[in-house]
Amino acid sequence: MPRLPKLLVSIALFAVAPAGADDDYRALPTLDAGLIATGEFHYTTTLVIGETELNIESTRRIAREIDAHEERILVVETVTRTGMGDTLERLELDAISLLPKKQRVDQGDSTMNADYSASQVTGLIRAAGQIVPIDLALEEPAYGGEAALEAVLTALPLASGYRTRLRAMEIDVEQLVRRFAVIVEERETIDVPAGQFDTWRLRLDALDGLGGSQVMWIGVDAPRPLVRAKGFIPEEVGQGSLITELTGWEP
Repeated sequence: MPRLPKLLVSIALFAVAPAGADDDYRALPTLDAGLIATGEFHYTTTLVIGETELNIESTRRIAREIDAHEERILVVETVTRTGMGDTLERLELDAISLLPKKQRVDQGDSTMNADYSASQVTGLIRAAGQIVPIDLALEEPAYGGEAALEAVLTALPLASGYRTRLRAMEIDVEQLVRRFAVIVEERETIDVPAGQFDTWRLRLDALDGLGGSQVMWIGVDAPRPLVRAKGFIPEEVGQGSLITELTGWEP
């Protein structure tokens, strides 16, 4: 789903088994980055809280490129348009492992720049006249969050009954490593504005009690697009849903 302002929505937690100590050192799952669809993708996110409905448009470009160090990368650029202004995000992921290398986010006068290595994330957040350092030590490798994590999910060996666990970083004013379970529920043909797609419906369940669980529909056939995603808004902030659907795709 597109990157939204932090105060706009909070995603609720599914009931799942909590993370255990083994999750801190579990090997990351096997990926095939060649499964990821490239091109320009258009999405509409519908936020529903009670009788209030808000539509948010976003455009995402995914491309395989060569960086300044002559290394192959997967670039994920997303522009999200809301009443609070546009948010621009650029992610650079290793083209094979999909581990993050660089991230930049621009929203109005606020910016975030982060550099990733196997053992540490460093950078700066500039917002509301304040500067917040990014300094997160990593005991084990972890994937990026949000758009980076969505790319990882499309590269998993999805099949009926498939399940795995993984670590993903949340880099904002608070910086931490999150733990999730991925469970493929079933194969499902769905209709979205971009057309009809044969998909795997999967759950992304937060294991750390911090929310962020979702249901996602990812194309079965390669190259695989993210076709639909659904999050849930907890009762304490109004109860509702957040649904993102693919409205167009230009390979």
